[in-house]
Amino acid sequence: MESDMNIPREEAMYISRICWYKFKKVARLALYTPFVVCLASGTLENDTFLSFLGQDNYYYKAFAKAYEAAEKYTDDDDAKYALRDLQRIATREFKVQDSFLQEWDDDIGKKCTLNPITLKFTEFLKATASGKIEGVCAEKFETEFERTKLPAYIFGAMIPCLRLYANLGKELLVFLQGNPTHQYRIIIRNYASESLEELAKKNENLLDKLSITLTSHELSIVEKLYEKAMKIEVGFLLGQPLDQKSVIPISREHNLDEERLVIFFKFDSTCSVIDSSAILAEMTIVSAPKSDENQPENQPENQPESQPENQPESQPENQPENQVVRLLSEVLNSTWDDICQDYTDEYEQCIDTLLLTHEKAEKLDYERLHKALEQLSDFEKRANTRVSESGVLRGLRLDEIKRVGELMVLQDGCKNFFQSIIKNEQLNADIHALSCCWCSDLIRSAFSSDGLDVVNVHANEFIFEENLSTGVIVKKVEGPFDKVQIFSEVLNNYNDDKKNLTVHIGDTVSDLLCLLQADIGIVINPSPNLMRVGNHFGVSFIPLYRGIIEKQKTYAKKDSTSWNKLCGVLYTVSSWAEIHMFIQGLIYTD
Repeated sequence: MESDMNIPREEAMYISRICWYKFKKVARLALYTPFVVCLASGTLENDTFLSFLGQDNYYYKAFAKAYEAAEKYTDDDDAKYALRDLQRIATREFKVQDSFLQEWDDDIGKKCTLNPITLKFTEFLKATASGKIEGVCAEKFETEFERTKLPAYIFGAMIPCLRLYANLGKELLVFLQGNPTHQYRIIIRNYASESLEELAKKNENLLDKLSITLTSHELSIVEKLYEKAMKIEVGFLLGQPLDQKSVIPISREHNLDEERLVIFFKFDSTCSVIDSSAILAEMTIVSAPKSDENQPENQPENQPESQPENQPESQPENQPENQVVRLLSEVLNSTWDDICQDYTDEYEQCIDTLLLTHEKAEKLDYERLHKALEQLSDFEKRANTRVSESGVLRGLRLDEIKRVGELMVLQDGCKNFFQSIIKNEQLNADIHALSCCWCSDLIRSAFSSDGLDVVNVHANEFIFEENLSTGVIVKKVEGPFDKVQIFSEVLNNYNDDKKNLTVHIGDTVSDLLCLLQADIGIVINPSPNLMRVGNHFGVSFIPLYRGIIEKQKTYAKKDSTSWNKLCGVLYTVSSWAEIHMFIQGLIYTD
C-alpha cells in the first residue's frame, strides 16, 4: 500500500486528508482485532482493559516530548502558539483518561509497566523527532533550515494514533445503543467525543500548515511516516495480551487434528479486477486477422472476395484444413458488442421476471429461491451456447492464455489472504475456486505463482487443437445449480474424520445458493441484483463486523460459538483485508 511516487506539490495543504484517505482502510482493520471485538461486545476482561489503559501514560509522555521537539524546530510563531495549545488540549484529554482509570483502580499506575508494543510506538516517535527517519540521511538535518521540516514529520508520525481512536470511537458507538449497562460505555463515548475529534482536527490542520513549504519528495516522507504509524498502532491493538476466548480470528481456535477449513470463492470480480470474459474477448479481437490482411492484391477495394460455398468468410484460400478458422477482427468486435449488450439486457429482464413471478418471503425460503433460480440457470446456459456457437473464442493460443493469466491483476489483498492461509501450518485448509469463467486455464495461471498453485479450480474449459482454441466450451459450471452441486460434491468427498467449517466468498446472484449453504457466507461489495434477489427471498445482509460482535456476546456466555448454514444471514465486507483479519488475523508486521 506504500506510495511509490511523490505527492504533487499542489496537494501539500491537504496532506492530512490525503493520508487519511489512503490509509483509513488500514485503520478499519483495528476493528477486527480480538481486543477491540471484546471491547465492543462488552465482554473484555477488566484486567486486560486496565492493562491497556495503563499504557496511556507512556503515550502521553511520548506525545509531550514530540510537541516540545516540534516547537523547538519550527520557525513559525503561529505554529509555536498552536503547538502550545495542542499540548494543553492533549494534557486535558490525558487527565480525563487518567481519572477514568483511577475510578477502576487508583493504584494502576504502579501496576502497569511499559508494554513492548507500546515501546515500539514511543521509540518510533522519539526517533522521528530526533531526525532518525527511515530512508532519510541523518546529515540532512544538520542545518537549522532543514530542521524546520522536522515538525511536519513529527506530526505525520503522531496523527494516526489520534485519528485512529477518534474513528474507533464513532464506529463503536452503535454497540452502545439499547445497552445502557455496557461496562465500557464511558471509554467508548470518550473516544467518540467532540473533544478528541477537536484534538485530532487541530493536529491535522497544523500538519497541513507545516507541510506547505515541503517539496513533493518531502511530502512523500510524511505519507510514509503516517502509514508506518498507523500500522504500528493497529499492531498495538492486535498485540494486546488477551487471556480469554475470542470469536476471531477463526484460525485462533482451529483444531488442526479435528477440524478442516474449506474456503470457496468466486473468481471474476470477487477476486479478479477485470472479468475474465472481457479479457478473453480482448484477446480474440487483438489477435484476430484484419480484413486487409486477407485481401488479394488486385481486388478492388470494398468488393467482397468470392467465397467457396460453406467456407467461413475469414478463411483464406490456402487455409490448411487442420488449422482453426478465425473470424475477422471487425466481425469479432461487432459480434462481441452484440453478445455483451444482449447478455446485459436479458440478464436484467431475467432477474425482473424472477422477482415478479415469486412472492416476497418474510424469512429465508431456500426451496422457493432454488426453484426461482431455474430461470437464471437456463438463461446462463443459453448465453454460453450463444458464445460457443458464434465462434468468437476460436484461435486463442493456450500459451498466450496462460501468459495473460499470470499477469492478471487481482483485488487488493486477495493474493495475500490465500498465501497466508496456505503458509499457516496450524491451519488445515483447502481452497476452491467456483467460477463460470469459460477457461479454467486462465484462472489456474493467475494462481500459478507465489505458492498458490494448490488452489483447486472448478470452471469451464476450452477445447484446443494444436495449441489453438476451437471456440467450443466444455460446460462444467454455468450457473447457481452447477456451483452448489460442486460445492456439495467437494464436501462429500472428504472423509468424516474431521469437522468441516465452510466459507464461501462471492458477490453475485449465481453465488447465492453456495453462500447460503456455507457455514459462513461472505459477500464482497454485493451487486444490486444480489441484494434484490436475496432480500426478496428472506435473506438478511449484515456487515460482517456487526455479526462478529453478536457472536462474541454469545461466545462469552456459552464458551462456544457456531456458524450455521442456511441461517438466512450473509455477511458483507468491503475488502479482502477484512476477510483476512476475520479468518487469519495479522496482516501487517510493523
